[in-house]
Amino acid sequence: MSSNRSLVWLVASRELREAARRKSFWAVFGVLLVGSTAAMIVPEIIGDEGATRYDIVLVGDAPIVEEALLGLEQNLDAELDITTVDQIATAQRRVEDDEADIGVVAGDDPRIIVQAGENDRLVGAAGQALSTAALVERLGAAGLSEAEVQDVIAAPGPRLQEVQQETTSRRAASFVLSLVLYILLLSLMAQVATGTAVEKANRISEVLLPIVRPGVLLFGKVLGVGLAGLGTLAAGFLPVVVKLGLGGDLPEGLGGALAGSAAWFVLGLALYLTLSAALGALVERQEEAGSAVTPLTFVLVGTFLVAQSAADSPLGTVLSYVPLTSPLMTPTRVAVGVTSPVELAVSLGLLVVAIALTIRFGSTIYGRAIVRTGRRLKLREVLT
Repeated sequence: MSSNRSLVWLVASRELREAARRKSFWAVFGVLLVGSTAAMIVPEIIGDEGATRYDIVLVGDAPIVEEALLGLEQNLDAELDITTVDQIATAQRRVEDDEADIGVVAGDDPRIIVQAGENDRLVGAAGQALSTAALVERLGAAGLSEAEVQDVIAAPGPRLQEVQQETTSRRAASFVLSLVLYILLLSLMAQVATGTAVEKANRISEVLLPIVRPGVLLFGKVLGVGLAGLGTLAAGFLPVVVKLGLGGDLPEGLGGALAGSAAWFVLGLALYLTLSAALGALVERQEEAGSAVTPLTFVLVGTFLVAQSAADSPLGTVLSYVPLTSPLMTPTRVAVGVTSPVELAVSLGLLVVAIALTIRFGSTIYGRAIVRTGRRLKLREVLT
């Protein structure tokens, strides 16, 4: 057993050395590091732009309406700049010329002047202020004292409880995460399939197989390429870890998605790379390696599109259980916030079983196909 482990690591270390020599490896590493660093730093530099500022034109002397409007600043999360004018025409002109956001007319004929389709929240707040002012006047006319009137209108407003899960930030987190995993899987699949085809063409595998079992050789290659891929991915995670260590906040959904999807990505990497290495052993020339993994590429492309458009749909739920699609679908559903503990446990269990079967059959395909040269082989030829 220790001999097999040392041989696996020997093959894997060779793949790591080869990866470190490639310029593409360091290019991807640099892009992920710079991009992730920018994503963590830029929001902190830009910061909060502060409360929104609204300009309101109030027609006539209406202190009750003005007080009611100012009392809504906290609910609007905005600063209200109120200017008093005498004529309705003046308020209308200022709104038309974009000098004011809305005009508010109090009195016997209350109205709100606003450009069509704009400032809906502010219009609603102004309507509430006019209603409050009318209520105060009627309560006063009914004989209530000022203290009694204030006691009536001081009742707390309803508390807003948001339960919507598909926020914009969660969607953005799911897109970034699935895009990185998608691109990395595609590139590593092509790399391991091409490497296998090159070794077959150069007869390197034929020299190694008498002393190394096919499963060891296959797993060593997958391990080496996988570790190289995780190394580039670590460049993207490093700024995130540093920001968390310094007490920073991540975009909503990103932290949970990173933590919750790590197992699916690592296991998905093992599954796809094992399949790619086995399929790469079927081809005769290096140029054919890309077409050998085309079925896997189609699966990844389709899963990525569904993950971005319908992760929370019944189709997304089904794909989260399928081993070939769960490495992309499950992290996206975690980021969006639509998974359940049962779904995660079953999905992970099915993925582990699929990897065990893939390693067994993949090593058989690899061992039989890598030594058969002269033409491109079909899968059924190797399995029968």
